[in-house]
Amino acid sequence: MNLRDIKGFGDKRIEKLAACGIYDPLDLLMLFPHTYYDRRVRPDWDGLPEGGEVIFRGTVTGRPVFRRVRRGLSFVKAVFLSDGREITCTWFNQDYVFRQLVVGAEKLILGRIKRYGRRVEVTAPQLLTMRDTDVMPVYRLPRGITQTVMLEAVGAILRGVKIKGYISSELAEEYGLLPLAAAFRAVHMPQSLSEAERARQSIALENLVYTLSAYNLVKNTGEAARTNKYLRKETELAAAADSLPFRLTADQKKAVTDIVNMLHSDRRANVLLQGDVGSGKTAVAFLAMYYAVLSGYQVALMAPTEILARQHFAKASDFFGRLGVKAGLLVGSLKKTERAAVLGGLKSGEISVAVGTHALISGDVIYRNLALTVTDEQHRFGVCQRGSLENKAAGADNIVVSATPIPRTLALTLYGQLDSVVLSERPAGKNNTLTATVPENKLDDMYKYIADKAAAGEKTYIVCPRVDSEDSVSAVSLYKELSRGPLSGAGVRLLHGRMSESEKDKAMREFADGDASVLVCTTVIEVGIDVKSATTMVIFGADRFGLSQLHQLRGRIGRDGRQSWCFIVQSGEPSERIKFLCGCLDGFRLAEYDFDARGAGDFLGTRQHGSGSAFAGVRVDAAMIAQAKRISDRLLADPAAKSAIAAGAEGRSEFIRSLSLN
Repeated sequence: MNLRDIKGFGDKRIEKLAACGIYDPLDLLMLFPHTYYDRRVRPDWDGLPEGGEVIFRGTVTGRPVFRRVRRGLSFVKAVFLSDGREITCTWFNQDYVFRQLVVGAEKLILGRIKRYGRRVEVTAPQLLTMRDTDVMPVYRLPRGITQTVMLEAVGAILRGVKIKGYISSELAEEYGLLPLAAAFRAVHMPQSLSEAERARQSIALENLVYTLSAYNLVKNTGEAARTNKYLRKETELAAAADSLPFRLTADQKKAVTDIVNMLHSDRRANVLLQGDVGSGKTAVAFLAMYYAVLSGYQVALMAPTEILARQHFAKASDFFGRLGVKAGLLVGSLKKTERAAVLGGLKSGEISVAVGTHALISGDVIYRNLALTVTDEQHRFGVCQRGSLENKAAGADNIVVSATPIPRTLALTLYGQLDSVVLSERPAGKNNTLTATVPENKLDDMYKYIADKAAAGEKTYIVCPRVDSEDSVSAVSLYKELSRGPLSGAGVRLLHGRMSESEKDKAMREFADGDASVLVCTTVIEVGIDVKSATTMVIFGADRFGLSQLHQLRGRIGRDGRQSWCFIVQSGEPSERIKFLCGCLDGFRLAEYDFDARGAGDFLGTRQHGSGSAFAGVRVDAAMIAQAKRISDRLLADPAAKSAIAAGAEGRSEFIRSLSLN
């Protein structure tokens, strides 16, 4: 079964879904509802917090208002009567909504609360399709895909496929879980909110069980006796460290020493190199890679995005080039002749340092003597992708790097068999970023500040939660507004995940090295982007991000020691978590706070889609992790289940064992 088998899914809709990372029926099933509307429950208008999300039915009263304020900015305003209460809704730059609002019409609306005393308004409203069911799922969808289309598509998939997981029905019953097929049906077509929650928890637990099991299988491969023999080259390594344009911190020196000792141990090295934003993980990784090269071996560094891979390659070319070592770049956008040259260099051994994306693990890539692999931003790759890189050379040592500080509870669980190296010390001059909230009525002042910084040669990131959305500030709409309005003279560029690689590269080049001073973007810039002159970060929709992710975004500025500001745009009073972010620069403290408050969140997913994590909002606490470990131990003790998980870990990293036609 494929998406073209679903009624109503032609080329245009398939293209829209592909732009969000949805390519097949399983991807669509993994696009879980953002929330649910229960027609039996009335909203508590007085009890809902400022900025809280609400779904309500209301009748249009009075004639809606449409006004064009200036070029690029218009609004539609309408008043709805809901349970005897008047609620005002305002849409910006969505002129078509005006035609849908007829006096007396009943509408179902999703939006966020904004209070003016007793008066309540709903911001970023979205019109939903009303259905007769008591509980209705609500999805975040790209333009052109309605809630009705999504529900019909999901229904067709559930009727047409058979879903099988790794946990047997008997084991699921023992632990109080819904079988995987039933859980997927209940997520998308629940009879009650409690059933939907139980289904989501069941799927999340099955995913966590698979992840733990696959990790354990991969880790166990590292217990074999060492095959690579490294020469004692500490003197040469020290000289390379001294050649760096900065002095290593004590943490960095210890980390390099620890990794060198692991490379000389009697077993294969599996290292988790973890550090906060700006702690200098790349320098440590490069020195470890150089140590392997000094022994005549090849090394490979894999990054999750082409932008990040190219930045790593630029740094690697400079560092290793000065040491007389040749580096090669392998990414998907290379021309055939360029790719052929790199493949030839890797096979012959002429290229000692390979930097790239998942292109490094393509079937036609042959290394002469690969001994050390480094996986950057490891949480962005599936288990199988990391394993595939390691499998390019039997017995290769491996370093996985995380710039997202992982809560200790989760790190010990997922990476307990890895040797952990932690960089907690930040280089001097890196604690130079302040964070503050900005109310929406002060946006003009903020934009003037950004314009002044642009005139002084400093750069600004403006981050939006969505590429193109009707229910929140989107990158596309804000780019249009700012480039024509308050920041027209600053040089505004747009960057998001749906753009082609050439478009992304062009936008980044013009922002990093050209005349553009403002980059309106999504979280595609979350990791690895290094623009020294960037001193300002603006984040819209911060409530949609975890604290660790906000901290990652904040880490893109202040990288050259200049005073920098991160502005969090708020529609109301900031939450306690945002207040905590404003007062804390320690990524590990933030990660612990986030884990205690929200659970593991982003660390659950083996599949990463542009539409966001399927498990957003799922509480993964210590009890759930312990339960997952117990089930994982049961599965790995069963030879048949162990074999099935091993087969899955060698292919697509996916907790669903099979998805087949009924």
